[in-house]
This record gives sequence, structure tokens and C-alpha cells, in this order.
Amino acid sequence: MRRVAPSTEKGPLVPHSENIEQPQSLSLVNQRPSLSASTAAEWLARDWGFQMDVRALESERDQNWMASVDGEPRLVLKVANAGEDPAVLELQQVMLARARAAGLPCPEVVHTRSCGSTASWDGNLGWVITALPGRKLADEPLPSTDLWNHLGTVLGRLAIVLAEVEHPAAHRWLQWDVVNAEEVLATYRSSIVGARRGEIADAVLAQFRDLVVPVIDDLPRSLIHNDANDHNILVQGDRVSGLIDFGDALHTVTVNELAIACSYAMLGRAEPREVAQAITRGYEAQRELSQLEREVLPVLIRTRLAMSVSISAYQQTLEPDNPYLRISEQPAWDLLERLMEETADGHD
Repeated sequence: MRRVAPSTEKGPLVPHSENIEQPQSLSLVNQRPSLSASTAAEWLARDWGFQMDVRALESERDQNWMASVDGEPRLVLKVANAGEDPAVLELQQVMLARARAAGLPCPEVVHTRSCGSTASWDGNLGWVITALPGRKLADEPLPSTDLWNHLGTVLGRLAIVLAEVEHPAAHRWLQWDVVNAEEVLATYRSSIVGARRGEIADAVLAQFRDLVVPVIDDLPRSLIHNDANDHNILVQGDRVSGLIDFGDALHTVTVNELAIACSYAMLGRAEPREVAQAITRGYEAQRELSQLEREVLPVLIRTRLAMSVSISAYQQTLEPDNPYLRISEQPAWDLLERLMEETADGHD
């Protein structure tokens, strides 16, 4: 199989503006590609030389296809959103190469037949990566403490690796960046249905403004994956076998990587705080948090949950029949309410 591990030292970077500007639309869902399965299979054969069966995978703003042989997953064809900067695809490939070189469980980029890392089809830009073993963490009924600890270990090691990576496309505006939480929560507030849910979102925003905004410039920053949710983590037994989907990667507050992982791992758990503590122990075994990072971590966890449900509420107005856009909504609201009640009682 032809593969490539791109690096920042080889080849020119795709031009990218140094100015981080907010797009006119916060969400890119309405620009998601809409290829058919037959077109995806034809594209894979034409540009990568693989004859495989394909099936669609869930995705927020891109279109992804699992390619299999005799029912065995082999590759993933990733078709970029029409609004995506091509430089962001290169950023993802650089990150994957660095992570794999450090021994982390990430996919490998597959060369096209002409030795390129991307290909185009009717205005769409696509690339191919290897499929990894394991099942989604979201489908693991009873994750063990060892698994949570290993997840933290993987993310801590990744933080160390990515701290050494610089790429111009990492400095971009993204609605999933915690730095933009105030604007995102305020923008989507009107899409939240229900008085109690609105009160919770308002309370989280107030906490973020009071406890994080005044110190946000003092928090360490680096390139992070930025979306280590339970659908982007593959597991086998007590080990993380895959970290996938680097599409939200950017340069931002480093500790938010840990906050994101904790926020989704805590969903639906009987003892969510114990889950977060286990992940944090694994993370700190690799990268120790500063005292300020420890102080803001609980607020960042709640902020990510609030951003997720707010964005989901808005996206449902665009695609009310797409279940993926609300896949974590109810558990997130339940967890948010529980965490806010515990915070009010003095537990943080």
C-alpha cells in the first residue's frame, strides 16, 4: 500500500492568511459534500487504485467513507467541506505523521497513484487514510479505569508531540475553539429550547466570563486535536487503539484537549467526576498541569458541554432530520445540569 508521512520540511505550504478572521457563518454544516457511494468508490479506484466497497460514516461537516474488502475495513476516504481551507488538510497530515512517528495510535495517510496526498473530483478535495482496529469508545458499555487512564496517557503524550509542531493553518478561527466560547454561546442562545436549558447555558457562560476570560491569556497554548470525543476514540480492551478525525485541530489553550476528552467521557456515567480524575491522572503522568490549568479545567469541561449543546441546537435548525448532529445532546444536558448543581453545592 502506498503511504506518505508529510512533514513541514518537505514541499511548500498551501498559502494561508496570517489574520484569523471569523467566517460569515459560524457553522459549515450547510457546505458538507454530498457524494454518492458509487462516486466515492469510483474516485477511490481512479486516484488511489483500490477497488473496494464503501459505506458512509457519520460526520459533522465533512463526508467520510469507510472502504472495505470482504467486509474488512481497510481505508477511509475523507472528502473535505467546501468551505475548508486546503491548508487545514495539510495541517492534519502533518499532525498524523508526527503522532505516528511518536508511536501514537493514529491513521496513516495513503498516497494517490501519482504520489500526491490529496486528489480532486468535481470540485471536491479528498484524501485517504488507513482504517484502525477497535470500536468507538461511545460503543464501549463499561469502560474500565485503566482505559480512562490510558486515554489520558495518549492525550498527554500527544500534547508533548504537538507542542513542537508549527503550521500556519493552525492559527484559524473555529467555532469549536474554547477561546470563542463567549461568542458561540451568545450566538446560539436563541436556538436552545426550554427555559431550564437556557438557564443552564447562561450560567455556564457567566462562569466562563468570570473565571476563565480574566486568565485565558495566562494559559499555555499549543496545537491540539481539539475533538477527542467518544466517537473519535477507538478502543480495544483497556487500551486506546485509535485517535481519529483531526479536522478540528488548531492552536489554542492546551489544557482544553483534556477538558474536551473529559466532557464526553463523563456522559452517561454513574460517577462522572471519577472518570475525569482517571483521565487527568493519565494525562498528568505525561504532561503536568499548572495550578492555573487545574483551576480552570472544571469550567472548561462545562463550557465544552455548553458549546456542544448550543451548536447542536442551531445545527438542528439547518438539518432537523440528521441524528448525528444531536447524538450527544440529551446526555450532555443531563451532565451539565448535574455538574452545575454540584458546583452550586460547593463541589468543583
